[in-house]
Amino acid sequence: MSIQKAEPLSLGRASIPAVNQYLQLAMAQQLSIESCLSRLALTPELLADHDQSISGEKFQQLINELITLSADELFGLHTAQYVQAGSYSILGFIVMSCETLGEAITKIKPFEKLVGDMGTTTLTEQEDLFSISWSCIFPNKQVRRHMVDNCLASWLTFAHYLTSKNGAPIQVQLTRPTPNLAQCAEYQRVFNCPVLFNQHVNEIVFDKAFLNLPLNKGNKQLLPTLEQHASSVIATLGENNDIVTLTQQLVFQQLQNQQLNQQYIAQQLNISSKTLQRRLKEKQTHFKAIVDKVRLKQSKYLLGNSQLNIDEISLQLGFSEARSFYRWFQKKLQQTPTNYRKSEQLKNK
Repeated sequence: MSIQKAEPLSLGRASIPAVNQYLQLAMAQQLSIESCLSRLALTPELLADHDQSISGEKFQQLINELITLSADELFGLHTAQYVQAGSYSILGFIVMSCETLGEAITKIKPFEKLVGDMGTTTLTEQEDLFSISWSCIFPNKQVRRHMVDNCLASWLTFAHYLTSKNGAPIQVQLTRPTPNLAQCAEYQRVFNCPVLFNQHVNEIVFDKAFLNLPLNKGNKQLLPTLEQHASSVIATLGENNDIVTLTQQLVFQQLQNQQLNQQYIAQQLNISSKTLQRRLKEKQTHFKAIVDKVRLKQSKYLLGNSQLNIDEISLQLGFSEARSFYRWFQKKLQQTPTNYRKSEQLKNK
């Protein structure tokens, strides 16, 4: 039985302003990026048009090449110094038109697709604290780590810019392994708070009092106009992302969550579970079929393109134990994950 090698799912898109933030650090470090930009068809005209975007696949490749060229092991963390309103596209100007930092933060979730859909932001409040976490969909672990560093550090840098305050977070949590002492000290310097590694989530935690800080850039009168424009842009983006594609991307982001379910995905889409079920049915599919499709494509990709063992792959796919993954995979393809991996290795020799 001949089986084609699976490709990873779509990695979304990234706005040109988000791309330029990485390129600014690359230029400051005097990296030779001309051949990289040419190979990826990132022309000066494209990079000057802030209304454009590139695919997530191309963005992942660009970041991977930049961090390979750079001697900076914390390249993503250091890109935060170049964040400005334009880095967040229209979202940045929406945020600047709010009256308080708390109001600004509420705009991240509904409008973050203006910057790109390479990950998902979650806002959480608990007693006197609130946190912002970000989950990146990129499969390249090295790129994902730098993107998380960029995202969290950029939020803090932009918050300081908006408020003219240098208030520090309570703590930052990162899923990455603990780095060397010099890098730990650099994380501490950038975030100005305890930074914990080997955590289950990538998040930055603040005191709730931070939410009440007034913005010195605010222009409340502009806010309705900006939000209306932003909504129309997002609607245009959605024309190329039907309900099946959006559901696939959200499932992919949450694969490692063993509690992944239709209700949670519906909430992320701001619709009810029944509405999601109905709209998927209109596309001749259903939620379980999408989960199976995403898992199968990603399992093939990991078996054929990674060094992860079967236990690690099963966890990546959200299975509670390896034997459950074994049974599921064998039922889908009539061969074991081990045999599939061996056949892929033979093809690649």
